[in-house]
Amino acid sequence: MSICDSIKKKYIRLSKGQRKVAQFVIDNPNVIASQVASEVGRLAGVSESTVIRFCYAIDLSGFSELQEKIRDFIVQNGGMPVPKRKVAAKKEKRNPRNDVMNQDISGISNTFQLIDENHFEEAVQLVHRAKKIHILGFRQSAPAAHWLYTNLSMLRNHVHFIPHDAEKIALQLALMDENSVLFVISLNEEYEDIITTVDIAKRKNVKIIAVRDQPLSTVQEQANVLLTVASVHDGGATCTIAVFSVLHALVECVVQQNKDQYETYRETYMDDVRQADQLKNIIAIS
Repeated sequence: MSICDSIKKKYIRLSKGQRKVAQFVIDNPNVIASQVASEVGRLAGVSESTVIRFCYAIDLSGFSELQEKIRDFIVQNGGMPVPKRKVAAKKEKRNPRNDVMNQDISGISNTFQLIDENHFEEAVQLVHRAKKIHILGFRQSAPAAHWLYTNLSMLRNHVHFIPHDAEKIALQLALMDENSVLFVISLNEEYEDIITTVDIAKRKNVKIIAVRDQPLSTVQEQANVLLTVASVHDGGATCTIAVFSVLHALVECVVQQNKDQYETYRETYMDDVRQADQLKNIIAIS
C-alpha cells in the first residue's frame, strides 16, 4: 500500500486540521518531499504542530518519515508528479538562515510531541522537592548540563555539576543519598562513566531523571523519569537546541511551584554576585 493510499484509509479518523494536511500531502507530494514542516503547514493553511500531529495520527514517527515515504512514492511512480493544486514557487534566493531556524523550530516541535506530560510533571516535582541535585552530561551533552546547573544554582542551594573526571565523579557519588536527584543528559552515545555513575546512584536509591534522544538505553532502564527529545541523528545541532528548550521549560515550571521562595533566593544570589564583583574591582584597583 502506498503512503497516499494509507492516508486515504486513515482519513476518517483525522481531525479537521489534519484532514487539510492529508489532502495537501496527497495533492502535492513534491512539496512535501522538498519543504520543512513549517512551510508545509503554511501552504496547507494550518500550524506546524498540526502537520506533526498528522504524522503521528497516520502512525509515522514524525515529519522526516513522512518525507521518506513520499520520496519513495515519487520514485515508484516514475519521478516527480505534477501537483493537482498549484503552489507558487519561491522566486527569491533561499536564505540559509531561515532554513536553519526552521529546522530548529521543527526540532523543538517534534520534541514537544515526544515529551510525556506526566513524565515532565514528575520531573518538575522531583527537582522541586530534592534536597540535593547532581547534574551529569559529558561531551555533546555538557553544555546543556552546565546550563541547567547554572540556572538551578540561581534558584536554590545544593546543586552540583559533575565534571568528566573520575575523582570528582567519585566525590559526587559519595554525597548522593535517597534525598538526591541525579539529572542525566545523554545524547547519541552513552559513555561508560555515565552508565557506571547511574548504576551506583540507583543502588543508593537516588532518583534519576534522564534526557535521551534514543528510546532504548541503559540509562533509560535505570531512570525514574525519561524525557525524550528529537533524535540527534535526525536533527544534529537541532537536537541540542530542543534539549535547551525542554530544560528551560522545566526550570520555569519548577519556579512556579513556589515562586516567592525561588525569586527570593534568586535576588539574594544576584546580590552576592554583585558584591563579589565590586570586591574584585576594589582589589584590582588597589
